[in-house]
Amino acid sequence: MDRLLRITTKVYSSKIMRIIQDTLKMMFPIMLLGSFAEVIKICFLTPTGFMASIFKITDWLPYYRGIAWVMVVTFHCTIDMMALYGAFGMAHFTAKMYGEKTSIAGAVGLMAFLIISFQPTDTGIPNFNSRLMSQGMLFSLFVGYFCGRVTAALVNPKKDELFQMIKPVSVVIVFSAITNVLLGFMGKLDAPTYVASFVTQHTQSNALLYVLGMGVLTNFLSWIAFGGPFVNSPTFNDAPSLANLNAALKAGSSWNVPFKFTDTTLYHSFADFGGTGVILALIIAILIFSKKQNNRSVSKWSIFPAIFNSHYSMMLGIPILFNPIFLIPFIFAPLINMSIAALLLSIRWIPAAAYPVPSGTPGPLIAFIGTNGNWLALILGIILIALDVMIYMPFVKLADRTSEEAGNEDEEI
Repeated sequence: MDRLLRITTKVYSSKIMRIIQDTLKMMFPIMLLGSFAEVIKICFLTPTGFMASIFKITDWLPYYRGIAWVMVVTFHCTIDMMALYGAFGMAHFTAKMYGEKTSIAGAVGLMAFLIISFQPTDTGIPNFNSRLMSQGMLFSLFVGYFCGRVTAALVNPKKDELFQMIKPVSVVIVFSAITNVLLGFMGKLDAPTYVASFVTQHTQSNALLYVLGMGVLTNFLSWIAFGGPFVNSPTFNDAPSLANLNAALKAGSSWNVPFKFTDTTLYHSFADFGGTGVILALIIAILIFSKKQNNRSVSKWSIFPAIFNSHYSMMLGIPILFNPIFLIPFIFAPLINMSIAALLLSIRWIPAAAYPVPSGTPGPLIAFIGTNGNWLALILGIILIALDVMIYMPFVKLADRTSEEAGNEDEEI
């Protein structure tokens, strides 16, 4: 732990990490409101949503469609465009660290990422790449940093000449155009599809290792702000899930489904409580063990969206992104959960989650509802949450020590 403390203190004292922290802090309130909008729309104002299904909200709430539309717009302009804010903030704070033209640098970073994101579509009409906008934050941080450094290098802060911005803007436009072409070429290769097909073909005989590996990969990629293969909510409409559902409907239960080890039966049912990395357990651990007021405030604000598996505010507010302290529990807590669940599935202590669940179902209830109300699945979920809290506990305390070692003031966001 002492070695991890030294590494984290050294990392957080670097310029690049201070820039990233300032960027994430700037984005936190935007993503928090986006998380609230996402949860309200999916869980409360969608007829198939979890809370809407229980309380029949869409039957008695007047103007619910109008309210839902406002939530959709808010979500798409915040979380769904997360990378845009990352590019702006990174360019802004990079220029602030190395120069003075901060507002202009932010605009340049925003322009660069917009140019890069404008990609060809299947219809032949170019449009902004929604996947790059929502899951390309890591890439946007690189773009923003580049734009900030170029602006700081080519602009003389002592001169107040408007035309001296032509040089950095020209360099950035050329860089963005080249990057756009390269990404378009890579998109035509459709490499992710080939990789996914290859992995699927070579892991059919060992589905458990595939799910565990993809779960670890998802959590690691989420930690570096890059999404992941299991990052989306369970849909129950992929081939294994449909096969499981058909078998469960024919037999009247999900004890003997053909695919016991899938992302739905393991990852989403037992390792996605509050979002990737079992964020709900981290929130509980912080509220119980942390003395850092900033982390406690962020956790309190993030409880509501995390209950319904929206983790964005915690990822940026603590932050968890790029934080060496939380990398270990962020990856291993879900892995332990999946391993325990797989063991119990193998020895037939619990059935597999084969039945569809409402949109936005809280993580600990997915297995319970997906098994058609198996109480052992619910008890297992509660036990795993408690175990995850204990896994996070020493790292939460270490995060408090890191703040003290670095001499950081306990500022509220």
